[in-house]
Amino acid sequence: MISVAALQDKTEIRRRLESDRAWALYALADLDDGMFEHCSWWSAGSTGLALVFHALPIRPIFVTGTPEETRALLAALAAALPEGGYLNLREEMLPLAAPLWTYSERHRMRRTMLGASYTPSPRAGLAQPLGPADQPEIEDLYASGTGAGIAFGGSQLESGLFRGIREDSTGALIAVAGIHVASEAESVAGVGNVFVRADKRGQGLGQTVLSAVVDAVRARGIGTIGLNVEVSNLPAIAAYHRLGFETRFHYFEGPSLPIALVFCN
Repeated sequence: MISVAALQDKTEIRRRLESDRAWALYALADLDDGMFEHCSWWSAGSTGLALVFHALPIRPIFVTGTPEETRALLAALAAALPEGGYLNLREEMLPLAAPLWTYSERHRMRRTMLGASYTPSPRAGLAQPLGPADQPEIEDLYASGTGAGIAFGGSQLESGLFRGIREDSTGALIAVAGIHVASEAESVAGVGNVFVRADKRGQGLGQTVLSAVVDAVRARGIGTIGLNVEVSNLPAIAAYHRLGFETRFHYFEGPSLPIALVFCN
């Protein structure tokens, strides 16, 4: 039987994450000071690792390891988190979670990574930096679309890596993109939070504003850049592929509860 234990040693956490940087992209960024304090980490066996990130209301949960280690971690998390969280699982992990966790809403996602074929948008000058003062406008823009900005937090704007496009006639914000996480120390960034106002779609604005974010991230020397997209969002997938993002794998994410709690209710 594999035992599960709390883990706080950054060096050991990093060792376990480095075996699959594409999958561990977000977790690696959480090693930074200011992020690490919001994390709970658990180890299992020689490679297994779980993370619960407490700074977002959705409470993201990340798991990696062998099937046996993953099963042990998921069982331990089910006992430790009766309130559940936003569970992220590779496709092959789903059967391991089925006896322990249930999704109330499940999204099948692609993890795409920026490749060598990246081509910056020729219209990148349209996008302007956004900062904390722009948070109300950004939140209003996300609020105009169902499910938009679910992983947005105002603290992300402090990175200086958000970009937006404004309407010429009114100055209203019509497109935004930024980062979920970014770490210069770990050389990783999860870009995203891409949204274009409904009446302005189909003009390439999403691709343009995302390109401006990628350029800003690369200018800081960050080499591993990933982007998540729902598999059903074919227009976005096509746009991201045109920029040079390549699909690495599929995974599932969504709000989840331990099955024992569901049965008790």
